[in-house]
Amino acid sequence: MNILLCSAGRRVKLVRYFKEELGKIGGKIIAIDCDPSAPALHFADCFEVVPRITDPTYLEQIKYLCKKYEINAILSLIDPELSLLAEAKDALEKEQIKIIVSNKDVVEICFDKYRTYKFLLQHQLPAIPTYLNLNEIEAAIYNNILQFPLILKPRMGSASIGIAIIHSMAELQVLWKDDGSLIVQPFMEGLEYGVDCYVDLINFQPVNIFSKKKIRMRAGETDKSVAISDDSLFLLIDKLVKVLGPIGPIDIDCFKTKKGFVISEINPRFGGGYPHAHEAGQNFVRNLIRNLEGISNETEIGNYLEGSIMIKFDDVMLLNSHSFKKVKV
Repeated sequence: MNILLCSAGRRVKLVRYFKEELGKIGGKIIAIDCDPSAPALHFADCFEVVPRITDPTYLEQIKYLCKKYEINAILSLIDPELSLLAEAKDALEKEQIKIIVSNKDVVEICFDKYRTYKFLLQHQLPAIPTYLNLNEIEAAIYNNILQFPLILKPRMGSASIGIAIIHSMAELQVLWKDDGSLIVQPFMEGLEYGVDCYVDLINFQPVNIFSKKKIRMRAGETDKSVAISDDSLFLLIDKLVKVLGPIGPIDIDCFKTKKGFVISEINPRFGGGYPHAHEAGQNFVRNLIRNLEGISNETEIGNYLEGSIMIKFDDVMLLNSHSFKKVKV
């Protein structure tokens, strides 16, 4: 069994987890990225440098690599690529290539923060109030429904890129773009939590839910976290997953407020904080491979010890010039 990991970036630990599990059955992890210096490439069994996902030939390159490496399944680690793969899902699966990505409507709900908010409201799930219209924002401020500071962020974005804290109406008016590309949310003062969930590819049930309190963030990813177990949070995530209908690994951000947990964002892919779940015994990689072998997984929700702390730290490696190669179709 060979798995293709797209947009591998800095996710070295995840590549190592796949390499370890696939090695047990004689399989390989093949990593690709548009940047030849992406660290994760150089820890895979094989790697290729490909064009950016916006390149019109990108999917053809993917198909070529699937044949070259006899790929059985594909995953992506960045949000913008999920829609592209979801759209190509049926065509690729006709060629016996399994795409580990949720259906396109699920992916697009998650990528669009305003649609996420409307979806959560529709299903009576706690959500952070989200505004798309400047007149509505101004009215909410005037009526004391919203108070500064506010969070301004791209409606469709990832890795905390483009986020700004707004302290006054003057700041808001300077930064606001009236083209539907931005949203405003209240600044959340509660503790931030991350939840890693795995939805079985065969029985479509959430079989793993691991939660952690975020202690420190860097570039939109969890840099330090402590494992927690909270039945109310498990029940909330279980309900969310069952109404949304994603598959495979899911990353969910929440805040804990005086009224309970509030869902912030949903990413239908491996999250940057997944290594904490894996090291705590919630092995999504093994479960994914079992699914690809036709085996459904048993439920392990909350089956881990509280209190473990995950810390990330820096490392370095040197690359030789021959490492910088590009795929040729």
